[in-house]
Amino acid sequence: MPHRPPRFPVIDGFEFAAAGRSMRGAWPVETFPRLRGLLHDNAGAVECELRGVRDAHGRSRLELQLWATLALTCRSCLGAVAVNVHEQATLWLARSQAEIDAQQLAAEGPDSIVGSKGMVVRDLVEDELLLALPYAPRHESCPAQGGASPAERRRPFAGLRGLMRGRIRH
Repeated sequence: MPHRPPRFPVIDGFEFAAAGRSMRGAWPVETFPRLRGLLHDNAGAVECELRGVRDAHGRSRLELQLWATLALTCRSCLGAVAVNVHEQATLWLARSQAEIDAQQLAAEGPDSIVGSKGMVVRDLVEDELLLALPYAPRHESCPAQGGASPAERRRPFAGLRGLMRGRIRH
C-alpha cells in the first residue's frame, strides 16, 4: 500500500474564529516543504493547537501554539543539532491587505494576516516555524571547538597578523 501524505485542514478563518473553534494535530516534519530544505534531516513531528477567538470589538484572531524538535545543521561542525521550538502566535485576521496597511505598525503585538475561506493550517504552522528558527544554530558545547573556552580555541590565522606586520621572519 503506498504511503499517503497527511491531509492538512483548510479553514474559513473568520468562521473558525466566530464559532470559537479549536483544533489540535501533529504532522511529520517532512510534510512542510519550505522547512525541509533548512533541516539536517526530516525526522520528527510538529504538534500544534489552533484556536479561533473574537474579541470584544468583534475582531477575529487565531491563536496558534506549536511544539517541535527540529534537527538543524550546526554552523560550526556541520553536524545535527536538536533545536526545541515552542512558539505561541496571535494572528489578527484582516479582510484585505489594504486593511493591514491602514493599521499603525507596532513593534510588539500580534501580527495581522489576510483571512480567507481557504486558509491551509499547514501554511500557518510552517510560517511560524520558519520565524522561530535560529539564524546560526550551534551546539552549546560544539565538538568542532573541542569544548574549549574562546581563549583556548585554536586560531588558524592568528600568526597572519604578525606576518603582515613583518614580525615573523622565515
